[in-house]
Amino acid sequence: MTPTTQFRIPSDLKSLFKDICTYNKVSMCEVVTHQLQSYIHKETRNQPLVRYLRTKETQQQTGLVQDNRGVWVKPETLIDEDDWRSNL
Repeated sequence: MTPTTQFRIPSDLKSLFKDICTYNKVSMCEVVTHQLQSYIHKETRNQPLVRYLRTKETQQQTGLVQDNRGVWVKPETLIDEDDWRSNL
């Protein structure tokens, strides 16, 4: 079973949505899930977004981050070059 997600919808919009789903004999969840899938399919044609998602996935899987040259490193090895304390 999938986890429950909650979000706020104006009452009048939710009521109309519910009525339309009932009329069409589909669940509100089915419609929302379908719309989310359509949105994701459309947005993942955007190459900068795809690169961002791949980078985020690599960070989550490895715990590494990219430095300003694009090299994957451990986060603790990054030094803020503007931090005067690093020059002491």
